[in-house]
Amino acid sequence: MNWTRATVIGAFAGGTFWAVALYTLLASDGVTAAWTAVGLAAVALLVAGALLSRTTSGSSWGVGLILAPLTGVVPVAVFVAVGVAADVGTSL
Repeated sequence: MNWTRATVIGAFAGGTFWAVALYTLLASDGVTAAWTAVGLAAVALLVAGALLSRTTSGSSWGVGLILAPLTGVVPVAVFVAVGVAADVGTSL
């Protein structure tokens, strides 16, 4: 497997995924259905990547798809934590 190719695929796919996810969440004012759709899309990418990584010819693509939703998990978690803290009236 080519790890350089996998990380580049993961970076491009992750950037695209999080751009679309963030636009969806902002355009919908963060309704529950939008959060559910983004979560399901992330799980679908993970499952597709896991299935694709098991084939010899698509292993770099599979690992790239697995990395895609994971690229933005930390920034999203930080922003969600800050938003929840502001909503409850505390600060981080």
